[in-house]
Amino acid sequence: MRRFAAIILCVVLLLSLAACEDSEPSNANKSFQYHLASEPKTLDPQIAEDESGIILIQALFEGLTRLDADGNAVPGVAEKWSSNTDFTQFTFYLREDAVWNDDDNTPVTADDFVYAFQRALDPATNSSTCSPMFCIQNARAIRSGELPVEQLGVSAVDARTLSVQLEYSCEDFPVRAASAVFMPCHEEFFLTTGGRYGLERSTMLCNGPFAIDGAYGWEHGSYINLRRSSSYSGDSKPLPSDIKFSIGNKKVDVSDPVAALTDGTVDAIAMPSELVEEAEDAGCTVVGFEDTTWGLCFNTQNEVMCNLNIRKAFTQAFTREKVLTHLPKGTTVADYIIPPETKLFGRDYRQQVGNETFYPQQDSTVAQLLLAGLQELGLEALPSVTILCSDDPEVKLMANEMLTEWNVLFDNYFNMEPLSDKELASRIAAGSYQIAICSITPESSGPLAVLDLFRSDNPNNPAGLHSTGYDENLSKAENQSGAEAAATCAAMERYLNEQCIFYPLFYENHYFASAPGVTGIVYHPYGGGVDFIHAGKES
Repeated sequence: MRRFAAIILCVVLLLSLAACEDSEPSNANKSFQYHLASEPKTLDPQIAEDESGIILIQALFEGLTRLDADGNAVPGVAEKWSSNTDFTQFTFYLREDAVWNDDDNTPVTADDFVYAFQRALDPATNSSTCSPMFCIQNARAIRSGELPVEQLGVSAVDARTLSVQLEYSCEDFPVRAASAVFMPCHEEFFLTTGGRYGLERSTMLCNGPFAIDGAYGWEHGSYINLRRSSSYSGDSKPLPSDIKFSIGNKKVDVSDPVAALTDGTVDAIAMPSELVEEAEDAGCTVVGFEDTTWGLCFNTQNEVMCNLNIRKAFTQAFTREKVLTHLPKGTTVADYIIPPETKLFGRDYRQQVGNETFYPQQDSTVAQLLLAGLQELGLEALPSVTILCSDDPEVKLMANEMLTEWNVLFDNYFNMEPLSDKELASRIAAGSYQIAICSITPESSGPLAVLDLFRSDNPNNPAGLHSTGYDENLSKAENQSGAEAAATCAAMERYLNEQCIFYPLFYENHYFASAPGVTGIVYHPYGGGVDFIHAGKES
């Protein structure tokens, strides 16, 4: 009888295992290959700003919330949350089984989020990505050094309850909380890393759906291999068994991205705009986001370009139609600084404020404007002026059209300095330029995210603009709703145009492509990364 019972038990167990396997999606447990254009600068969520770093952080860490395919907030470490009626206070309730990916399965607690938020806003951290946190009470004052981090409006009610007090109403705070800078940080572990947090596998403590695959899972400049985390406890269990991230072109040839997708070299990759049509024809799934505005930007801290009349002279001297005949492939003409399809309180922003354009019109009296500006600065002649631009052939032709008319109208000779996108961004960030054709990409959706880039204390302010009135209007808009908020945003957009701070030229799409048969990879706009948790492959 014992033997018979044992046989019956074995049969039951086998049937149970088979049933479990049958219930698992047929596209699960697949390996994925994604190509990163460059090595991540850091995997420290509080300071990472490059695309490669953000993509990896979204796989290795989990914040209070995650974003679904439609960009809505869904449970992450927080299993639920609540707010007061005016959305100025949120309470997040952390899941009991959320743990760090260490040998002890250390619980993720509310204190880990308090420390992460404080650390991101601490001036000593020098985070350039913390502006989405400025809605938290006292965040701006802490970032500027006016208040200590302990006065930030976040607190641990208990180990599993986090309270967040906001400076103003922010209904979409749970959406913001899914971004990298909001990820938790274990204070005790962080302090043991000696300033190398996020730079090596050994100096990282993660809590996300994936983990670095063993001691040799990260070879700098070559690859980072991730495996499904056995300790992850989120609502959705990750489908892929592992994700292999190749870096650069040392071992993986992606010089032809479409071929790399169709021959199985990679399963997903960022796609250049000029290859989108070819990728779609090859059966790839392509997703694009028109989230970037390119324009003529003036360094308002420069000794010459600080003068409004001089900025007006340069802006109104060229023929817009001539310049825009040289649009880079895959881009569209930009009539506004704020990109199309931007929404404010769930409604199309442009429909709310009207379609009036704000950019300055060409003017035949620009020579007089230039002369007036020089007199105001006490200068007899215009010093040497150089325009920076991307080394894209069409953008260089754009700059050349401007230079041709400037040289004739101002009886002077101006220079052009083409740079790689990386070098251009570096020069803009350092304020080492006079005039530049450059891009702006907000860190989140909505008109205020674009306008906030020009706030005086924003470390990513491309123009170095310092305007008390502009800052006050931004603060006012943050506390308004409906038509009032839309009108204030439009007034600030008009200001940036009329003061010749940033003159819009064209919009750029960012594209991502998945190989034929690949499903479930979610791409997020505004540098929100790539989510592989539901990634699958058709058999």
